Amino acid sequence: MAPSRDEEPMDIMGALLKGEVSKVTTEENDIVERLAFYLRRLEHRNANIAPEERPSARTRPKDARPKKKVTYYLTKLIIHHLEDAQQGLLKASEGEPKPRISKSMIVETALRMALQELDAKGPKSRLFRRVHEICHKTTKSHRVSKTPSGEEVQ
Repeated sequence: MAPSRDEEPMDIMGALLKGEVSKVTTEENDIVERLAFYLRRLEHRNANIAPEERPSARTRPKDARPKKKVTYYLTKLIIHHLEDAQQGLLKASEGEPKPRISKSMIVETALRMALQELDAKGPKSRLFRRVHEICHKTTKSHRVSKTPSGEEVQ
């Protein structure tokens, strides 16, 4: 049961350390274990960094290119290819410091390249030709209609 707004929240970790809690629920135990895990992880991470090199929250650099989350629908095949591409790029860069190659980075880079080519070549670009090819196929498939009796007509 969660404490009401008027009550002071229970200090689970403090109560455990002082031995004041007789029964700990599974949920509380999970929280404590998770907190302990993250505390050990932070201590380990900070132990490996010299104090003058530790990044502070105030000196964290802002991203020069702010990003915005958007949603687009992709086929399962494209998603599979994107995941394969990410793994391939990560494997190809073995031996170097581990790069941060995200699917977002791959998609943004591919879009940037396709849009630059579209700007430069216009109707002769691969993107322009492919989009028109797809639209032409879609238009063709929509031309097939049915008569009132249910027969297909072209």
